[in-house]
Amino acid sequence: MIEQLFQSILPSIEHFHSLAYWLAFVMAFAETALVIGLLVPGSTLLLLLGALTATGKVDFAGIFWFGVAGAVLGDNLNYWLGRRYGQRWLKTGVWFLKPEHFEQAHEFFNRNGAKSVFLGRFIPSIKEIAPFVAGSVGMHQGTFLFWNLLGGIGWGLQWIGGGYLFGQSLTLAQAWMSRIGLLFLAILLLWLLLWYVKHILVRQGPQIWLMLKSLYRTFSTALAANPYLKQFKRRHPRVIGFVSQRLDRSRFSGLSLTLLSLSLLYIAILFGGVVEDFLTSDPIVAVDHAVAQLVARFRPPDLVPLFTWITALGITKVAAPLILVSLTGTWLARGRWLTISLLVSAAGTAIFTALSKVAFHRPRPVEAVLLEQSYSFPSGHAAIAVGFYGFLGYVFMRTAPDLRSRINRLILTFLAILAIGLSRIVLGVHYLSDVWAGYLVGAGWLIIAITISEWATRSHWIDWQSTLDAKRRGLLWLLGLAAIAWYAFYTVQWHPKTFTPPPVVAESVDTPLADFIRQKKLEHTETLLGTPSQPLSLAFITADETTLVQRLEAVGWQPAEPPAPGNFLKLLRQGMGYVNAPLAPVFWNGRINDLGFERAAVVDGERIIDTLRLWKTAWRVDGMSVYVGVERSYTGMYWGLLHRIAPDTDAATQRLLKSFSTAKYQPANCEVKLGKAEIGSYLLGMPFFSNGRMHILDFVGQIPPGVCSEEGNRQ
Repeated sequence: MIEQLFQSILPSIEHFHSLAYWLAFVMAFAETALVIGLLVPGSTLLLLLGALTATGKVDFAGIFWFGVAGAVLGDNLNYWLGRRYGQRWLKTGVWFLKPEHFEQAHEFFNRNGAKSVFLGRFIPSIKEIAPFVAGSVGMHQGTFLFWNLLGGIGWGLQWIGGGYLFGQSLTLAQAWMSRIGLLFLAILLLWLLLWYVKHILVRQGPQIWLMLKSLYRTFSTALAANPYLKQFKRRHPRVIGFVSQRLDRSRFSGLSLTLLSLSLLYIAILFGGVVEDFLTSDPIVAVDHAVAQLVARFRPPDLVPLFTWITALGITKVAAPLILVSLTGTWLARGRWLTISLLVSAAGTAIFTALSKVAFHRPRPVEAVLLEQSYSFPSGHAAIAVGFYGFLGYVFMRTAPDLRSRINRLILTFLAILAIGLSRIVLGVHYLSDVWAGYLVGAGWLIIAITISEWATRSHWIDWQSTLDAKRRGLLWLLGLAAIAWYAFYTVQWHPKTFTPPPVVAESVDTPLADFIRQKKLEHTETLLGTPSQPLSLAFITADETTLVQRLEAVGWQPAEPPAPGNFLKLLRQGMGYVNAPLAPVFWNGRINDLGFERAAVVDGERIIDTLRLWKTAWRVDGMSVYVGVERSYTGMYWGLLHRIAPDTDAATQRLLKSFSTAKYQPANCEVKLGKAEIGSYLLGMPFFSNGRMHILDFVGQIPPGVCSEEGNRQ
């Protein structure tokens, strides 16, 4: 996108070389001039011009000094206006600038003195008014010019220099970015998000809680004064008494038990919904298979050992000893009731999950990296992550000395649970809905365990405030070290078996291919949600994949590059100029396309990119392999990363056939009717239309007579 913008600007600069410099001057002057500067996004254009200097077409020093000159001159105009009209405008305002706007800048000026001219240069809405205030209060012109010049130079470095570094970094970023780097970036962003949430909770949590309590009291008072509610209370005293008991904060059986019970009911409803979707094969099942395919395609091999270590936290030979150690620790620390609560959460989660697996009999994904013997639904690892590790997090939060520590422990618990569930998806041993259902199972038993623990606390059988003697603290430390040592020892020694997909069983096609596809109900590709999308329009009969690729490359079809982060950055820079860009995956028969090809073309004077996606099938025609596929044409870009798709898929098919017209090895071609003509749309709403016909191409020889239906047209 940036590169396309450069290409549109460069011709003007090449013809009028000084245009860029004067443009920098005018935009810097306009942005800093009073009133106008609040409406003109000059900084953005200066950033772009700075990036443009990285191409070598314009000089960085020229853009920089012209921009600084415009900024300084604009500030001096503001200073002169302040000397001339300052006192009047401070009282009456000018245009949409009110006196309070000037007052804000005036307060900033009073706090920072003369250096306000320098500091204000970097603050939006202050930088336009600060020079005016300096003039209105009679600052010495030499002092103003000194700080103003320093501010202008710093501002130029910020925007023009920043643009230059950004332009230079695009190539470096493309060279150095990797999937590992993208993962670390995601982790950094997640850490920043959690830090911000923690900051808000620590700083504003007590005030938010007080506000909620105040709203609750106000709402309760308003309800109590409502005449209709008073009448209802007189007529139904038992109902009102029951509700009052459920909302009583002085007893555990009141508000506390009510909230816990409602949470448990909500979790049960969510779990029931997931089970229903799974049993009725709702879109969630299609999403499961699509996500498994995408994860398998994008999974970095270097991350498999890391996620194997994380997933080890949920295997029985690690989790069971950790649970025993934790039970001993809770007994030593807080007594039997906390131990009973932990046992209920861990054991209930494990037993319920095991029974559910037997009940639903869901096979593991074929994209799995590790070999697992049990069934897939729900995920036992995700369930134990919430039921066991979540309860440990609850204990640590309950014993935290202050709010900050409590929030830190909450975040660590959340990250641990998230990591264990994510490891199951990344390793391909569970579907997305398996992990979600496992989380819900664990959450249900965790709520039951917390209910027992809180009831025991209210009954004074658990004392969270009591301090432990040195002997018990020492034993707890030993138990903790023993648990960590066992986890490390077992994980180092653990060599999980890798999953080997079953061999593909070839299936001979002994009927017309179109009839064969219709019988299997595989005429259409699928969206991510499993709904039918573009129909198949092509089938290749070939000896092997190598022959197919060679024939396509011989007539100008280029294999699409893999979907690596560096290639996405390249697409962002080059747009439609990137002919063999990564293709968006398309699903057919629950699988992502195996091959992808692209070819540039010109239609009616406009540049387009034809694309071809192919799936390898287990079907055989006279011993030859069958590949099926679809064609699409890209005519432009959305937001720099998404291609605009032409609706006419038949035209794309005809251009593919025409590309073989001059080939040394022209394939035999048979056109057959696969389905009816139809109009549809892709997942993002872009339309398509198709005549419902499919072309069968054979690179080996003549198409066998039985492959084409009777109405097929041989070419």
